Amino acid sequence: MEELRTMEFVNEFGLKDIWTYKGSRLIRTEKQYPKTKSKQKRKTMSKKQELFEQIDSLYENFKAEHNGTTKKSQANARKAIGDIKKLVTDYRKESVAESK
Repeated sequence: MEELRTMEFVNEFGLKDIWTYKGSRLIRTEKQYPKTKSKQKRKTMSKKQELFEQIDSLYENFKAEHNGTTKKSQANARKAIGDIKKLVTDYRKESVAESK
């Protein structure tokens, strides 16, 4: 009867590969994610800050399109202002919730 042997190594993606051989024939492969030891809480951006950045980028877009002379640029400016209006209400809600 042929003996089973296993080979373990880490591949280029950081996964642990386990290859099982019976004699010289490969009979099974397994891939395992590495175990993480740190349980640090990741710092995430607050919802309020994300909304602010979206509003800021839309406002920059609005300023650029507002100065345009074509119908398309004027339509894009109106669309940007409409999107800002939608985000302002969400920003207000998050700001009040954050201050509580």
